[in-house]
Amino acid sequence: MSRRYVVIGAGGVGAGLAAGFAEAGIPVLLVSRGRTFEAIRERGLVYRQAGVTRTLGVNVAGAPEQVALRPGDILVVATKSQDVPATLAAWAWRPVQGGGVAADLPIVLTHNGLVAERVALRYFSTVIGAVALVAARHVVSGEVEILNQPKIGQLIVGAYPSAALAPHAAVLAHEIAQDLSRANWLSQAVDEIQRWLAWKAVVSASFSVSVFDGTPQEQQTLREHLQAEARQALTAAGYGFADPAKETTYDTSLARIGQDGTTAVHRPSTWQSFERGAGSEVDYLNGEIVLLARLHGTGAPVNAAVQRVLGASASLGERPGAHTVAEVLALAGVQTGA
Repeated sequence: MSRRYVVIGAGGVGAGLAAGFAEAGIPVLLVSRGRTFEAIRERGLVYRQAGVTRTLGVNVAGAPEQVALRPGDILVVATKSQDVPATLAAWAWRPVQGGGVAADLPIVLTHNGLVAERVALRYFSTVIGAVALVAARHVVSGEVEILNQPKIGQLIVGAYPSAALAPHAAVLAHEIAQDLSRANWLSQAVDEIQRWLAWKAVVSASFSVSVFDGTPQEQQTLREHLQAEARQALTAAGYGFADPAKETTYDTSLARIGQDGTTAVHRPSTWQSFERGAGSEVDYLNGEIVLLARLHGTGAPVNAAVQRVLGASASLGERPGAHTVAEVLALAGVQTGA
């Protein structure tokens, strides 16, 4: 059975995956929408890494209805977290050639937060979670710049909810990690992907910091509060945490940022979404921490303040810098030394 990766979402992670697979000769189809789909269809995927710009002729589709799914396909969802529920509902019951539906196929989810994999299990029996670590700029439709080099980035994959509970998915996760290694990614398969997702949830709780105006010291204060609340809420909810420094099996220096001597400034995905006016994932990052804190009685006032300020900001179409760190800390009742 021929394996093909159907990558849904052409942002930094999705484009990086499609580019890596395509250049490794691994069959791939990239699915995007709107202006990004039109741009890739008309001129190809503009892909920059290590100072080199390439235009890749990646196969692209603009909607689930345009994709003829095959029995050997693996779906890879690389949309924003807030788009996961609608994306899964749109794909799950699409027909597969020869019989069956998309929900019979394996699915890989590359999102920040803790929601995507659980939602996917409502539809798909073979679910693989993934933690993506890649510094990518995606501000112009159809153009992506990868700041890591020489490898594209890191992708830790694992059967969800665990290898023990989903042994078939665990075997497939190892095969996917091998394909990713061929596709110029650093990758490994792990048995307990939820520990890695929880670790990334702590990290991604602070992605919003870059959207606020403030001094480096103010931003660091906000970052520390957000991550401390996240760790407390996740611990109360029963999550453990991976330790990448001890548990990664590859050389992470192979995906450093800006090794060619250039000055590479990476903005987190939350900043890029606000810059593009593409909506906000804050409800699924900081909002997830707020949810767990409310369920388990730990409290997360700073995460709640960030969610409130940026939720309203996104609804108004505001750009990064429209609000300050001081405003958020004051709303959360945090006393500062000023």
